Amino acid sequence: MATPSFRPAVWALCGLLAGFVPAGAQEAVSNGKPGGPRLLGVPVDSARPPEADPAVGSRGFWTRLRDEARRFRELNGGPFAFSLRYRIPAELARDIHRVASEEGIDPELAFRLVRAESGFNPRARSHAGALGLMQLMPYTARWLDRRMTTAERIMEPEANLRAGCRYLRQLIAKYDGNLRLALLAYNRGDGAVDRDLRRGRDPENGYTRRVLGNGTARYRGSGLLSR
Repeated sequence: MATPSFRPAVWALCGLLAGFVPAGAQEAVSNGKPGGPRLLGVPVDSARPPEADPAVGSRGFWTRLRDEARRFRELNGGPFAFSLRYRIPAELARDIHRVASEEGIDPELAFRLVRAESGFNPRARSHAGALGLMQLMPYTARWLDRRMTTAERIMEPEANLRAGCRYLRQLIAKYDGNLRLALLAYNRGDGAVDRDLRRGRDPENGYTRRVLGNGTARYRGSGLLSR
């Protein structure tokens, strides 16, 4: 039988097998918190008495290991994971994840874009007049959604996210899937990007590195949600 001191390590291994243990989550594995061991802040079967655990190596053990791995795969890339990674409210993480998915944008990219644009502040205003989570300019917002006639409407989180994701998807299509150009157009305007391209200049201004990152943390997807 797995002893109580061994159980947290066993089920933490499940997260590793699932391919996801977020940065800083390891210290969330604890056997000293009330209610039993916790992983990622979630009780690990705290109601189950230790003696109910299957013996290590038994069929029941491997069955439960697979079940736990499946659970962590479901968490990987979901709102809960992003809420932990960026330390933002769960409700905001759910909104970003849901709207991005509905608009066909990879949620991973959407979170990176919102972080770069507004730092996850729905009331953000730039000196140039951009508003909200996705930092939409008022004229762009009205072009995307005719109902966005006031600053308050533009800064409404769901409407702002939806318009911003829709705009990014249109730009990705315009530049034939070139995510770097699409992001630069999102930041600088497609007119400025097109002008530089016509003149044989690289439109890069450093913005794509802010969004996509670099090294092992670099985003390597297409920007669009795989279906």
